[in-house]
Amino acid sequence: MDSNIFNKSLSIFVHSASEYLTDCEPHGDGLICFSLLNGLARRNHDIFAYTRYAAISQKDSHLEVRAGGRHRVPFDSLTAWEHSWRADHWFQHLSKRSNTDIVWRMHPYGTSCPTVPKTLGRPLVVGPLFYGWPENEAMRAKPRFGIGIEKLVSPFAQRGWHRTLQAASMIICATHNHAESMQNQFPQAKVLYLPVIVDPPTSDLSSNRKSTDESKPFHLLFVANLLPNKNPLIFCQAVKLLRDNGINVKATLLGDGLERPNIEAYCASEKLEDTIYLQGKVPNNEVYRYLHSADLLISTSLGEPYGRSIAEAMSVGTPCICHESGGPAEIIENEVDGLLVKELAADAFAVAIARIYTNRQTWQYLSDNAIGKAKNWTSEAVLTSLEDSLIEIRKTKKIIKR
Repeated sequence: MDSNIFNKSLSIFVHSASEYLTDCEPHGDGLICFSLLNGLARRNHDIFAYTRYAAISQKDSHLEVRAGGRHRVPFDSLTAWEHSWRADHWFQHLSKRSNTDIVWRMHPYGTSCPTVPKTLGRPLVVGPLFYGWPENEAMRAKPRFGIGIEKLVSPFAQRGWHRTLQAASMIICATHNHAESMQNQFPQAKVLYLPVIVDPPTSDLSSNRKSTDESKPFHLLFVANLLPNKNPLIFCQAVKLLRDNGINVKATLLGDGLERPNIEAYCASEKLEDTIYLQGKVPNNEVYRYLHSADLLISTSLGEPYGRSIAEAMSVGTPCICHESGGPAEIIENEVDGLLVKELAADAFAVAIARIYTNRQTWQYLSDNAIGKAKNWTSEAVLTSLEDSLIEIRKTKKIIKR
């Protein structure tokens, strides 16, 4: 019998940590994955994580990261198969020198998880999962020379992903309703609701705040890649409507992407250069400063998978106004700790913003409640729940030795 069953420390092999595992760059799923793995490592669990690329400033002796780098297969659509083969090969090598308790498949998933990870009898953990992430068009392989084989291999990749979920002992979901849905689809697994870790950098940022002096501009913040599905232009159009109606606002966009030239052209044509500021990509350790200085965070994203910046804004008392879809529809309780907008249109967002601008008591109410809710998302709360569940999975699932 495995002696590790009787102690608390775990040895976890992470088959795919992220496309880009990082603790310092603005990369959503890479930051989310790192916070979980690093948190477990700091609790003295041994983590062996395979990823495609990595940029990590913090080092921990319990966290070993191997970056596979650029693939060697001729077709981009086959990259996921190569990644899985490399990860399986490393796992088999590790298994020869030490025992592993759990195999964990994190990101990426969907068609990027075409084969069930080798586990050698260990329990398989999958996730965290987010709304719509596997179907995101931005994640799909693009033919290098105009000719691709994705249509041929995609059905096999989808089947591999489904089999991976069927083989899982535990599935992690970032929101309640998603977790309930996955539990109904895959009853063989324990489905764990696990929110994204949110730790404001200092206690001062998470203390109760007071609304901005009404003589100062009302500061609106947009934090996302400037991509079509994030709809940054709708945000800018809402700012224009507010200004045209005499509301004293200023706006900042953090992020970069394909839509930036369109936004710059719009701001120039509408003479908004003194109202809307494009900051580009901002290091992760500076984002909280922007969130804390803003009066509202605005998310015009359609079907946002989760909304890490939304959770971070709430943790420092900045109320959020978001489209009522995807993760934000679960994270935010409408008119209690934020506002949800049903229509994805500039005038709908402008009305919601104006409502808060003209009633600072509502702003204060939303801010206080947001801080209260975010206290459930600290690393201590999230990692304790995760750690307990992983240890329980190890105890209840029979481990077959190689």
